[in-house]
Amino acid sequence: MRIAVLADIHGNVLALDAVLDDLERRGGADIAVNLGDCVSGPLWPRETMERLQALN
Repeated sequence: MRIAVLADIHGNVLALDAVLDDLERRGGADIAVNLGDCVSGPLWPRETMERLQALN
């Protein structure tokens, strides 16, 4: 089982997209765990939340 752990995104949707693209190139994960601090930051909190919600 492959587990992806996401944490401390802080509203940086560009970095989140880069991480998700890299994860896909590596074959994906069976489960993803989000440890929090997703949208607390000055960058793109709304866009980051929308991107995370689209992932379910």
